[in-house]
Amino acid sequence: MKKTKVVATLGPSTKEQEIINQMALSGVDVFRINLSHANFLECDDYIKKIKKAEKASKRILGIMLDIDGPSIRLDKLKEEEVCLETNATIRFYNYHVLCNNTQLSTNYDNIVELVSLNDIILLSNGKVKLEVKEVNKDNFVCNILEGGIIRSNQTVHIRNAKVNLPFISKKDKENILYAIKNNVDYLALSFVRDEQDVLSVVDMLIENGNETISLISKIETESGFQNIDEILKVSDGIMIGRGDLGLNVPLEKLPYYQKEILNKTSETEKIGLVATDFLKTMVHDKEPSRAEVLDIYNAIFDKTDGIVLCDETSIGEYPLMALKVLNDVIVEAENNFPYKENLDKTFKEGHQDVTSTIAYSVVDSSILLNASCILANTMSGYTARKISYFRPNSLVLGLSPNINTVRSLTLNYGIIPVLSKKYNDTDQIVSECINKYKEIIDYKNDDVVIITGGLPLNNKNTDFMKIEKITKE
Repeated sequence: MKKTKVVATLGPSTKEQEIINQMALSGVDVFRINLSHANFLECDDYIKKIKKAEKASKRILGIMLDIDGPSIRLDKLKEEEVCLETNATIRFYNYHVLCNNTQLSTNYDNIVELVSLNDIILLSNGKVKLEVKEVNKDNFVCNILEGGIIRSNQTVHIRNAKVNLPFISKKDKENILYAIKNNVDYLALSFVRDEQDVLSVVDMLIENGNETISLISKIETESGFQNIDEILKVSDGIMIGRGDLGLNVPLEKLPYYQKEILNKTSETEKIGLVATDFLKTMVHDKEPSRAEVLDIYNAIFDKTDGIVLCDETSIGEYPLMALKVLNDVIVEAENNFPYKENLDKTFKEGHQDVTSTIAYSVVDSSILLNASCILANTMSGYTARKISYFRPNSLVLGLSPNINTVRSLTLNYGIIPVLSKKYNDTDQIVSECINKYKEIIDYKNDDVVIITGGLPLNNKNTDFMKIEKITKE
């Protein structure tokens, strides 16, 4: 079984119950719903179907909602897709119009003030390129240098434009309140610029009585990268949005930014995710490119906690094939990962306290004994996350009686979240953990497992470790 988490974006290609069920059985750990492209009725339907898939698969499945953030986006198009022809012209208006192949408008109140003659505007993740040729009082005209398909709510990139937008728009406020009402597991915050952007969402969660939703800050701009240390302090994790980041910074810097951000998420023991273009070829093709396979493999060695599929599963023609390719490459990379070398380096460079020392010993023992599984008892998730931080070679059952804790572990590397009872002593912990292991894992006689946790269970410190050999009765 793989340890790297898979986040799959739902969309027109994956809206049916049966395919969502199959995705859950194909290794998806978290389902992402992009609120730039889904309304609340569609979200209600997706969430209901994810819950059904969770029951059918007998797995805990996370739900992530992705909000717009301070970005310029196209207004609604007349058709689901509109084709812009190369060498044609198109006009942008300050006021809202029904968008088509001759006229466009955006959510930005005065977009004319952002452009000058000969500015380049990018649509459809950079595939459509426009050049400003005429600027008027309430509109401007562009030549279409490179045509292509555009869709409603796609991001509009104006190079070098200084966009002055509040982080939480009226639409995003409604989306955050919807997330709170539905008690989703993760909010992905698009175009985070600094820690104040994240804190504004934290304030909303507190004001509305929900502090359990984990916040994943998406780094998609130069300012987000420059402020990564401060952003990490107030976030539960980072998603590297390579599509928009690759349009907002020089493309040749993108590999360095990915590696640097994942280094920092690892150092701070936060979730690190990478998104965009992992299997872009498979949107319309049954086979990946060789470069895509290498990209996935390298991301595992960069120590990402999870990989996010976007178009591949939302609008792609082969979502289940894409998931199989992704899983196969993940498993191959994990089979070759230098676990012992990474463990010693991580422990030496990290914060060393009682819990860290026990977690190190647990992972070290699992490597030496080739343990089948680590059974981590936790109330807050702290024990399981600490073990995940050291990247064990074996799976980790993260057992907790707290359902919010269990759901919060769906993105952490190597952890299978499990809802358990509240145990009162170590003997009960050991016996019940083994029972859960036998219930969930296809085990063999003489499997070695390592059990760890803390007592009392609500104690934040991990204070015991026990090695057990499993026998079939």
